[in-house]
Amino acid sequence: MLAWLRHRIRSYNTSTYSSILPSASFGKVYKIGTKLNFTLLALCLLLACSVFFNYFYLADNNGLDIDTKGEEEENVFKDRKMVIFPNNFEITDKNLLEYYLKTLEEPLHPQDTIYRNRFIYKVPDVSYTSQTINLFSGLSQNSQSSKCEDLSSSYSFDVSGPQNKNCDLYKVLGKFLNDDSEYFQEISPLFPKLKEMLVKKEIEKHWFQLIGSSVWLEQYGVHLMTSRIFYSSTGDKVKPVVSLTYVQVFDHEWREIENVELIVPDGEGKYKPMTYPTFLPMSVYHNEKQQQGRFYGVEDPRITLVRNKLGYDEPIIVYNSHHRKITDAKSDNDGESNIHFKAYRSIFMAWLWQNQKGKNNVEEIETGKMKNRVYVKSKELIKPNNKREDKEKNWAPFINYQQRLQQGFDSHVYFMYQFQDLKILKCSLLDEEDCVWEYQFNDKNGAGRLRGGTELVNINQLLTTFDHPEIKRVKDLMPQNREIWIGVARAALEKCGCGDKMYRPNIVILIKDGDDQYRLSHVSPFVGLGILILPWWPDKGLCDGKNLIIPNGISSWHLNKDEDNSVQDYLTLSISRADSTVDLLHIKGLLKSILFDDPNSKLLELNDYGFNNKNIECAVKSSDAFCKKYGSEYKLNNNKEEDKANGNGKGSSS
Repeated sequence: MLAWLRHRIRSYNTSTYSSILPSASFGKVYKIGTKLNFTLLALCLLLACSVFFNYFYLADNNGLDIDTKGEEEENVFKDRKMVIFPNNFEITDKNLLEYYLKTLEEPLHPQDTIYRNRFIYKVPDVSYTSQTINLFSGLSQNSQSSKCEDLSSSYSFDVSGPQNKNCDLYKVLGKFLNDDSEYFQEISPLFPKLKEMLVKKEIEKHWFQLIGSSVWLEQYGVHLMTSRIFYSSTGDKVKPVVSLTYVQVFDHEWREIENVELIVPDGEGKYKPMTYPTFLPMSVYHNEKQQQGRFYGVEDPRITLVRNKLGYDEPIIVYNSHHRKITDAKSDNDGESNIHFKAYRSIFMAWLWQNQKGKNNVEEIETGKMKNRVYVKSKELIKPNNKREDKEKNWAPFINYQQRLQQGFDSHVYFMYQFQDLKILKCSLLDEEDCVWEYQFNDKNGAGRLRGGTELVNINQLLTTFDHPEIKRVKDLMPQNREIWIGVARAALEKCGCGDKMYRPNIVILIKDGDDQYRLSHVSPFVGLGILILPWWPDKGLCDGKNLIIPNGISSWHLNKDEDNSVQDYLTLSISRADSTVDLLHIKGLLKSILFDDPNSKLLELNDYGFNNKNIECAVKSSDAFCKKYGSEYKLNNNKEEDKANGNGKGSSS
């Protein structure tokens, strides 16, 4: 009986309630009348009890991994769907089920869970080790002529080991293949041998996952993570054919929820379900007949939250992507046109909970199928005066909290376009206008060696999230109209002493006084964070190829009290190693060390110093020295290991 009900609920349609019973059977027994009504009532009561059991009991058990015993019970629950409503949803708990079935017209199985979120952020329960970093300050008098060591101050904090969050690519890609969605049908000609690679167990030779970036969705009590999964026909990580955007949901303890629907606003006053995990149908240009050097798809997606005009936070991603634009079109006497294109790699922004039909924003000549397909809404970000560079990468996004307070929403997202000779762009979230320059230190152009990594977190906003006497003291001391942002950049060094390239995180602090006076107040040299380095090639050494730790995003940053009742902060940083991992690091006490424990913090002083590149020059110089020392020590240790393996006595003391 229960199995039959599950089968019927799967096709449940709120507009035809009689579909609960087969129409032919219903006609045969209609004359029985009272008996049918009694039978129907009994079935409905059984259905209601089953669904409400799951709603109340499973939700009370956190709606998470249930400790089932026996293979049969595991099979019942392994495909269970979890439906999460936001904690501020206007409908009462007892009416959520009816709203889901009747208003959203979504199917629900008896083993599914449906509930309103009540989870809050949980402080990571991890082991930490102490780390110390130096920050070069630009807020010192005569900083331009000072020695680097005179600008340096050290700060201590705690760091966990990396927690890997790479997914099972066989499982993920196998499902992508079997689901055979419209998006898969469109993009799969770029990887025509996927099924063969799955059968032959060759996925790890050609598919890679990296650039995990996440946000904490407070209203849903979950972490929403995007990552890049790319395919390389040659297996070379620097020659991807296409990059796909994969989205996952993790609970407050960083356990993945594998079949979940978030009931999110649709932007028009209603709600809709968003199912995860999934590959996002991104509007990208691609041509399977031209693959050499194109690198199609979404590269290096970074996720962040913005407050929209309707008053709720929604996730956006910023990424770079290959596309083309018409540069010239000429028609001959026969009416035939000769069209010329120019290729670009540009920065785009996409709204994960909004859609668009077609993709003429990246493909000006659309086919009939493309015009009617639904993609994630996206917008190309163009510099002032419609100026497109051949290649744009590594813009670091941040939000203006003062503007949000004044307007009640975010009308723009800002980007650190250039660290050295600081340049900041302001790009609209509300229209298709070009970006404008918010700040330019001078007219010099060039990426330099310090480049974008994570978004920058607004510290003013963070300080409003927790009530504590120390926080009140800092807010009282902070100069009026000052905003502070902290993020993690990366210095890109080539042939500095270890491999072709070395990347490491660099902590950066940006401040703004008044309307538009920006300064990069502090920059750190390379920060190792005690992370185990992975070789670029599994069978080679650490200084063969590239030696990389890339910061991707600040997943969350929360304030709390420590054991001694002092203020404490907890930051989760996402990183990639060797362009092949999705890792999380938990950092405790970074803001506490920089802002609360430093009695002479220059971030709380009002001055006119720091409008120069001196601290960046010091950070890059120190990073270069780190690379040289790292390479020398690696070669020395490697030689000792070789001597030891060869029986040479010189290696016996190591």
